[in-house]
Amino acid sequence: MKKTVIFDLDGVITSEEMYWTTAGLVLHELLYSPRYWNVNGRSEYTPPRTVEECRAWSEAVFPEALIQGLKARAVNSNWDTCYAAFCLYLIDVLAQVSDHAALWPPRVEDAAWNARLRGQLAQARPQVDPERLRPLTNPTLAGYTGFDLLARLDILARQALHVESEGGLGHYSPSWKFCRDLFQEWYLGDALFTQDYGRAPWQTGKIGCINFEQPLLPVEQLRATLEDLHTQGYTLGICTGRGGFEALTPLRNYGLLTFFSAEHIVTHTEVAEAERRLREEGRPLTLAKPHPFPFLRAAFPEYMPGDPLPPRGSFLVVGDTTSDVRGAHAGDAFCLAVQTGARTEEARILLEQSAPDFLLEDVTHVPALVRQIDDLGTIQRLQFHEREKAEQLLQRWFALQMDLRIDSIQLTPKAVSLNSFNGFYRVGGEEYFFKTHVEDQGVLAEYYNATLLHEAGYNVVLPVRTLRRSGQQMVIYPVIRWPVMFDMMRALETEQPVQASFEQLVAAEQLECERLLHIYQETEAPVSAEEHEAAPIHQLFWYRLTGGRLTSFYEGKSLPLPTQPEREITFAQLCTYRWCINGQMQRLTLGDLIERAKSVLQPAQAGLTVVGHGDAHFGNVFLEEGREYLYFDPAFAGRHSPLLDVIKPLFHNIFASWMYFPREIAPDCSLQVKVDEQEGCIEIAYDFTLPPVREAILQTKREHLLRPLLAWLSSQGALPENWEEIMHSALLCCPLLTINLFDGQRLPPLIGWLGLTYAVSLGQETEILSPRLLVETVEQEC
Repeated sequence: MKKTVIFDLDGVITSEEMYWTTAGLVLHELLYSPRYWNVNGRSEYTPPRTVEECRAWSEAVFPEALIQGLKARAVNSNWDTCYAAFCLYLIDVLAQVSDHAALWPPRVEDAAWNARLRGQLAQARPQVDPERLRPLTNPTLAGYTGFDLLARLDILARQALHVESEGGLGHYSPSWKFCRDLFQEWYLGDALFTQDYGRAPWQTGKIGCINFEQPLLPVEQLRATLEDLHTQGYTLGICTGRGGFEALTPLRNYGLLTFFSAEHIVTHTEVAEAERRLREEGRPLTLAKPHPFPFLRAAFPEYMPGDPLPPRGSFLVVGDTTSDVRGAHAGDAFCLAVQTGARTEEARILLEQSAPDFLLEDVTHVPALVRQIDDLGTIQRLQFHEREKAEQLLQRWFALQMDLRIDSIQLTPKAVSLNSFNGFYRVGGEEYFFKTHVEDQGVLAEYYNATLLHEAGYNVVLPVRTLRRSGQQMVIYPVIRWPVMFDMMRALETEQPVQASFEQLVAAEQLECERLLHIYQETEAPVSAEEHEAAPIHQLFWYRLTGGRLTSFYEGKSLPLPTQPEREITFAQLCTYRWCINGQMQRLTLGDLIERAKSVLQPAQAGLTVVGHGDAHFGNVFLEEGREYLYFDPAFAGRHSPLLDVIKPLFHNIFASWMYFPREIAPDCSLQVKVDEQEGCIEIAYDFTLPPVREAILQTKREHLLRPLLAWLSSQGALPENWEEIMHSALLCCPLLTINLFDGQRLPPLIGWLGLTYAVSLGQETEILSPRLLVETVEQEC
């Protein structure tokens, strides 16, 4: 699918001010020229000669507040805006003469009709004041927008003038066409109008507002914006109510026209031609905005009225009015609304109420936004609080990146989805499961290498399709109905109904530990430092420390104390203080642990490697037939050190409930923090203990994987002297860098401190992993 952005012009790229000036000049001429109504009895009418005069005359009869009020109600075309004001003035003027019934229906294009109106106005001495119009507060028009509002003008006229005939003020009526032609006289000026229409204006001397058009923003900013979108691979189009000549001339003058694809430019000219063809077929239909046709034709040049709509989000629309939002949504596009066209508070409120998909300050923000729209990280974040929008973005992503036109999609956000998302989609009557991992500040591309695991002996779900493009990874699986270990562990520890017993879960862990050790032994092989450096598992540890995540999470940031939210301590301070946890003084500071981790986890080290999943936490594990693990989502599968392969499941399956359920855990966690700035010490006292099922999993992992693994590596002469530092440094990264512990919107401060406590304690030799017992085992078996 082609990546396409369709731009409205006025209020987005081009300024509408000269169009508004033009509309006011039309009204001014109708009101004051001896050729038309001549409400103040002039003997002649001489058009203004400067742009300043043009603006002053226009503003006197058509103030911006009235213009914005109409545009906020989706009267989008400048011709229609002008005509709506014309109708309101006409109704007001006719209401002030004695025999207005004789002047209905109006024939403003007819000289004799204008003469009759002038005669009555000469006797009535009417008041002409835009404040008298107040159209948008009139009950007859209240709540109506777009063409519906224009259609109500006939009803307003009948009510105000007590006339019976209908259709006097209809859209595309003779009066509408007359106002349009008069508009063109003022906008184009004598020379261009004569060239385009083949006759001179009825009132000559018009200098042409088109000659004073200005871009909405500096041309350099607009050019940089369009260049950026081109660099991202977007095709740019235009959908405007302007005629073809008027749309292209200013863009050509600004040097911007070359950015737009000719086949994706739709103006009033193309819309009028499509309407003409429909009339010839006996299907009269108005196709101008907010009808979706102009947007759809701009995005898909072969589109015809009545064709099926494309998938939601197949293209993007950048507009500035409620009409743009309505039209874009009716065409199943995403609408990026810019506020540059909404110049009053009322217009801004109505634009927001029209519910654009995204609201931007101006068009220069579009390139950054579309990067986010097409970024899986955006979908991952939105799944928790704007799931419907996230699903729509993902549907678009599948079409763009994998050429999948899916019928329906459902994200299934879970607490375990800290850096991932998954769900189901249907296509052609078949249902599939999808999953991706989103690595913020990632340096290495992830590799979904399920085949490698399968061939090594892992019980793993083989995907039906995988996308491995850097930053755009996705795995699609057949739908698996087995329960997920993460859900069952949580249900068991919270005493909720569960599909397996305590004993079954522990037995499954033992079985998998024994199988995992066997796989390690069967797949062991030495690798060079260069080969080891390329292992994807390093993304989870060393590259999170050095690739930007540590800095983006914590540099210059502070964390409030749990019981003193007004008192904060900076991360820099936390790194220098000594920590005393439950009465035990920790040997190394947090800063010491981070620096050590950067050294011992450095990837370019030769050594023994095995084939491992890398990220086998319980969120990536089904329990098949109630007895054995079935893996999926091998985002970091590869050949790497077994000391690192065991770390993520060791931490996340046992110690990380607070990370997944922070607001549920916080009330049951008693944690006190005391900061002694003079001594440079932080004292932590907490009583957060492991639930029995997680304690049992830890003991099983110690007995059936960690002990025999270390003993086997030692017997092979492959256990590094600093193996404890390697494992504890990797454990440090899990609580510290999986999520931002200082993110107050995600975590209560107490849970942030609990995470820091785990980072400091797991990062150095503590009783949590019983390191002495492990060392004794290694020594005994050697």
